[in-house]
Order: sequence, then structure tokens, then C-alpha cells
Amino acid sequence: MLDCVFKGYPHDKYRCPHYPYFCEGDILTEVLYMKDIKGCYLREFDAMVVRSDEDNSSVELSKTAFYPLGGGQPSDKGFIEWENERSAVREVIKRKGILHFLDGPIPPAGKKVHCSIDWNLRYGHMKMHTAQHLLSAVIWNRYGASTVGNQIHKDRSHIDFHPASFSMEDLKSVEKEVNDLIGEAHSVKVEEYPRELVEKKVEKGKVDLSRLPASICTLRVILIGDNGKIDICPCAGTHVANISELGRMNIVKRKSKGSGKIRIEYELL
Repeated sequence: MLDCVFKGYPHDKYRCPHYPYFCEGDILTEVLYMKDIKGCYLREFDAMVVRSDEDNSSVELSKTAFYPLGGGQPSDKGFIEWENERSAVREVIKRKGILHFLDGPIPPAGKKVHCSIDWNLRYGHMKMHTAQHLLSAVIWNRYGASTVGNQIHKDRSHIDFHPASFSMEDLKSVEKEVNDLIGEAHSVKVEEYPRELVEKKVEKGKVDLSRLPASICTLRVILIGDNGKIDICPCAGTHVANISELGRMNIVKRKSKGSGKIRIEYELL
């Protein structure tokens, strides 16, 4: 059974996405980790259920700090509590809204809830995602190889590069450069840029912005280093505030994927 409040929310002004909100259909959700880097560290928050669907065991919230599956990053997990009830958040996805799938009772629309995020999982993803940006930046600067795919996990992740021809010996030098940068403790910031500015700041070929719908005219951008001197890249993921939090990167494996594509697996120690 579907239960919903705030039907027909006037959202025409959000046709050009305006962070930190997500609007698709008739629900407007404030995304708490989008606006600044501090939001990525939010472990708990209060919200109201604006749509409840018992048939697929999901709810939509007035605000959320749960990251939904996407961009190579798995969704967050955690718990939602209200009155004397508690349900586990097993997965979060974007599907005509930000859906939080629950194991347990389903709170009704209009109910105020307290939400908590599995911090160990979230922080692991944050570190891995920032590490991906850093490694991609070093590879791009050295070899002009674009990041054409990635998959983040808490313990080990991989990135696909193209065109790429570097050896494992080359990657040991890359690994040293990445770790030297980590040792310099560069800050990480979240900014919002007009799309046309991102197209000017990001080198052609580094990121394929043509894959983004033309209606998206404001982009959330992750900057590593002062004014993005290490890297500037559009991204909706969660990140750490300083690359010193990454510890040390270890490049584990290099694998040819054919057609000039190489996959690099890495871990953080």
C-alpha cells in the first residue's frame, strides 16, 4: 500500500537541478551530504516520511544523508527509528525519488523518524572514493588516460582507464606519487559550478560531460588541493575532508581489459 504526503509539490524551479535537493516526480528531498564536505560526515539526522510503500518495503524522506547506489559507489546502510520501532536500511536507490528499502516495520507517511548511518561502511566508501579521484588525477596527468569506469568497495576498489598502456612498474611510480600527495595533506572541498564553467576548468577528455543531460546546468564539483590544483572533477559522491585521511594506497593489480583499456585494483592501508 502506498501512503504519501506533499503530493503535487511545486517543483518547476528545480527543472535545472539545484543542490542540495533531489526532485523527481512529486517529492522534494534535501540531500544532506551534497552541499559541503561536512555533510559527508553526518552520522545521524531527523526527517519526516513523505512517502511510504509497504508493497516494496520502502520509504522516501523529507531529507536524507544516506547515499544512494550510483556512480560506482554502493549505497549506505543503517537504521531508521520511530516511537518504539526500528528497521534496518538495507539499500538506498534513486528510482523516481530516493528510495530507502527497509528490513522490518515500515513507518507511515507523516511520521517523524530518527536515522543513523553505518559509519564504518560510509567512511570506508568516502576514503575509497576520494582515493579514486586522486589516482585518476595522477594517471591523467602522467598518461592522458581517462577514467572510463570504476567500482568502489570498502576494502578494495578498481578503476578502468582508456587509452592505457602503462606497466605494473609504471604503476609503482604512480603509487609513490599518490602516497607523496597524501603525505602533503591536501584539503578536499565541495563546490557548485555552472556547467559551462566546469567545461572550461576540466581538461577535454578527462571527463565526458556529454553523458549528463543538457537540463543539468549546475554541477557539484570535488576539488582536491587549494583551488583544485590537484584535481577538479564533477561528482555526487561522498568524500573525506583531507586526503591525509586515506592513509596509504597500495596498487594491488593491473589487468588488461582489451581495446586499450586497463583496470587497476587498489586498497588503502
